[in-house]
Amino acid sequence: MSPAPSDTPKPREFHLLTWLRNSFLAGVALVLPFVVTAWLIWIVVAFIDTRVEPLVPPGFGVLTSFPGGGVLLALVALTLVGALAGNLVGRWIVRAADTGIANLPLVRTIYGGAKQVFKQVAAPERTSFKQAVLVEFPQPGSYAIGFITNENTAEVVQDIGADLVAVYVPQAPIPTSGFLLYLPRASLKPLAIPPEEALKRVISLGLIRKEEDDGAK
Repeated sequence: MSPAPSDTPKPREFHLLTWLRNSFLAGVALVLPFVVTAWLIWIVVAFIDTRVEPLVPPGFGVLTSFPGGGVLLALVALTLVGALAGNLVGRWIVRAADTGIANLPLVRTIYGGAKQVFKQVAAPERTSFKQAVLVEFPQPGSYAIGFITNENTAEVVQDIGADLVAVYVPQAPIPTSGFLLYLPRASLKPLAIPPEEALKRVISLGLIRKEEDDGAK
């Protein structure tokens, strides 16, 4: 009688080249996010420093003699401006500046749009992206991640007579460019994940999964 075949799995063979490749790719995946983040922060800090330094009086040059000094001065200056704008004199100056810019044909359009965008970003009680949804885009049967940005669109769609909401569909992997769509509310498919997590999917080209988010947290 022949012996019964063993059910014990055979040990996997060790391949040095495969192990080196996988270890290298794992190292790249761990280190590159830190490198890219530090590089981008350095670029932003250096850009702000070089713009703020010429505005500093000669006697206060020590404040910009170290990296990040210009950023610190800019933060302090913006905080003081915001605090001064809250009192009576500051509000009067802001209204006077707004009135003056409103009389400039081209500048008022740029200024008005920029002001609305930054007021939306700076308002702590508001969120730019209210909810993450799936929309059929760019054609029926294919879905893209979108974000509800405004539900009060009556002034835009008043001639259509439909209940439409504003949805921003970002382009991957750079979400700052995309498409603004006005879609029927019933056609949106809400996602269970918050907008911040949905945005990660867009930036990562869909590579990030929920378990990776949980592990990172």
